[in-house]
Amino acid sequence: MQRTYRLLASAAIAVMGIPPAFAVDGGAYVEAGAEYDSNLNVDELETSSGESDQALLLGAGFDISGQPVDNLTLTGTYDITSRSYQDEDAFDQDIHLASVDVSYDVGAVTLGANHYYSYATLASDPLLQLNRSSVYLGILAQDDTYLMLSALSSRKDYEDDEARDAEVTGLGLDGFFFFNQQQTVLVLGIEGNEEDAKSDAYDYQMLAGRVRLKNRFDVSGHDNTIQLGWRYEYRDYDEPVSTVERPQFPFFGGGGVSSETRSDRISTADLSWSVGLTDVLTTEAKVEWTNYDSKLDSADYDKTVASLILRASF
Repeated sequence: MQRTYRLLASAAIAVMGIPPAFAVDGGAYVEAGAEYDSNLNVDELETSSGESDQALLLGAGFDISGQPVDNLTLTGTYDITSRSYQDEDAFDQDIHLASVDVSYDVGAVTLGANHYYSYATLASDPLLQLNRSSVYLGILAQDDTYLMLSALSSRKDYEDDEARDAEVTGLGLDGFFFFNQQQTVLVLGIEGNEEDAKSDAYDYQMLAGRVRLKNRFDVSGHDNTIQLGWRYEYRDYDEPVSTVERPQFPFFGGGGVSSETRSDRISTADLSWSVGLTDVLTTEAKVEWTNYDSKLDSADYDKTVASLILRASF
């Protein structure tokens, strides 16, 4: 994400016809690969098909960053990812993501703010626009420990389902712990969000925890990176998902109605291994397993996603 912020900052300067007064650096990448999904679904619409399929993955992106003054960093990035399925083309997706970030370092403390814009299509039709802004405070507590506290505000706008349009506010805390001469990092995080949708049926409070272990090592002169991650998310909805008629014996009056409040538990585990083939080419294999445990039938399912990609970075 840091890459995209740098790019947009420099692009804005170029569009205005103003020569940059400071040095900038950046990079770009293209990638292609294949993905298998055991249960095609649309997370944003809380639906699953129960069908499996293979997809062609294509992606590209670039980034630019620079420091107009000492300790102040501007960053811009842009990425696009496309999934085209072999049989179930109703699940084809394109996702565009752009971001800008500004941060200022004061000794061991970093103050920053950023904004993300995402645009997603489903089967070539517009699906969702997401705008997310956040401010953050980073502290280098020790040489091997970095802490980050963030507050966010975002807005979701759906193309054909305005009832799901929502405002989201939240807080997050992440800790980065480095080992093995900074070749290994353990990330622990916790976050809480409140989503206020146009329809009360989609209002919920969310609490999530995550852990990720990343290790870099060398094999015969090739850079290798293995990552193992796990995330657990709990959502508590304001509205019930069903009502149940309970007929009573005629002598004791009419039937009663009970409702069940919706709550979701989402657990995701992933494992990936990337290998640097050359200074430019990298290949990555990844498998991800997700369990959606919900009182809403359409949002209660399991899925496994496996992918293999080849990436060229410049």
